Amino acid sequence: MRKIKQYNVPLEDEEVERIDSIANELGKSRAQMLRSFVLGGLTDMELIRKTGIFSAVLFSDKVMKKFKEALLDGRIRLGKNDELQFKK
Repeated sequence: MRKIKQYNVPLEDEEVERIDSIANELGKSRAQMLRSFVLGGLTDMELIRKTGIFSAVLFSDKVMKKFKEALLDGRIRLGKNDELQFKK
């Protein structure tokens, strides 16, 4: 088995709460959840880099971040038939 080292990652309290919520729901520890997130994200980024579409993914990431923010703060929501509804 390979040796695993520990590293410090600065996170805001809200981010830790979100991680803990998911970890609790899945019956995992915070450390297990963080490792899973890091490994999953790393694999995704390696695949994206190999395809040569890294810049397109970076742009898409910015769009998704804005979309998620709008969903979370209520400016956008999904309707009954999964259509997007925008708050006026």
